[in-house]
Amino acid sequence: VSKHEQRAAEAVRRLFAGYSGIGEGDLENYLYVKSTGEAVAHLFRVTAGLDSLVVGEPQISGQIKEAYTMAVENHATGTYLNKLIHKALNVGKKVRTETGIGHLPVSVSYAAVLLAEKIFGNLEETRVLLLGAGEMGALAARHLSERRVKEILIANRTDERAEEVAAGLGAAKVPYEDLFQRLNEADIVIASTASGEILIREDRVREAMRRRKNRPMFFIDIAVPRNVDPAVNQLENVYLYDIDHLQGIVETNKRERAKEAKRAEGIIAEEVRSFLDYVSQMDLFPTIQQLSRKFDLIRRQELDKYLSKHPETPGRDREALEACTRAMVNKILHEPIILMKTEETKDGGPKYSEILKKLFGLE
Repeated sequence: VSKHEQRAAEAVRRLFAGYSGIGEGDLENYLYVKSTGEAVAHLFRVTAGLDSLVVGEPQISGQIKEAYTMAVENHATGTYLNKLIHKALNVGKKVRTETGIGHLPVSVSYAAVLLAEKIFGNLEETRVLLLGAGEMGALAARHLSERRVKEILIANRTDERAEEVAAGLGAAKVPYEDLFQRLNEADIVIASTASGEILIREDRVREAMRRRKNRPMFFIDIAVPRNVDPAVNQLENVYLYDIDHLQGIVETNKRERAKEAKRAEGIIAEEVRSFLDYVSQMDLFPTIQQLSRKFDLIRRQELDKYLSKHPETPGRDREALEACTRAMVNKILHEPIILMKTEETKDGGPKYSEILKKLFGLE
């Protein structure tokens, strides 16, 4: 927060350059400066997830909260920044509550998990078999782990990679050669190998379903080319979604999020106006305080002068004079203060505060 925009921007630029070891000239193309309303709007948009690569993602809000906590601990914030960050976090929450910007999955892995929830409802009693240890499959398994699934099994041709992923998920490793003997144990199968061939054939799934007594089974085939025979989708109580299905869901959801983002922009514009009005009034507060003190000082001096000439004035009358003169001052100041608050906060509004400062010698 600074009254000297250019000098403040230069100071921040020097800080970035010193911290990163990159020359100020080289940094120039990657920096932009926003001030006042534009800066407030930018912070609100970022906190709400509108500026993120994945529109509406909530992690950025936590990062801002963490940065703010660090700033407070190091005594690097004041009244303005405190109010601004609290407002930004509230705006982010409001946008997520009043729009659907963060409700629709826009990653293939997360879309797969929500589909699994539609099929099984509560996932806490389900077993997951991860075939292959590719990044996208492991991410889907991690999402399922967060849903507290009963167990995650991992089968991979390379033991080392399977152990690495299993350790990160708290999962159990299944020897690759035992895969089909244990296929019937899995309620959800995530296939993400790079083998380039069909690994799970329709006859294998038919046998697994017989052993499962036809309980539902959900296949998520994230591999390209496919690992699961499309024919399994014809079996009763077997559900198969491949990368194309999931990508289609993701693209639809991205379009829906874009619509919700327009609604979010309206909320942010309104909240920026509200905050700037508050700031304008906050800037007026010292003048209002000075004006009130000046008039109250005059009132007390004149009252003291009168009472010193009339020492016989009873205590009850003294209290009445005190209340009466205080009320007079409040009424005299009421209109100028309201005028300042309502007119001066408008764009291009008259600077009544400056006039009052000169009229009453408040400087």
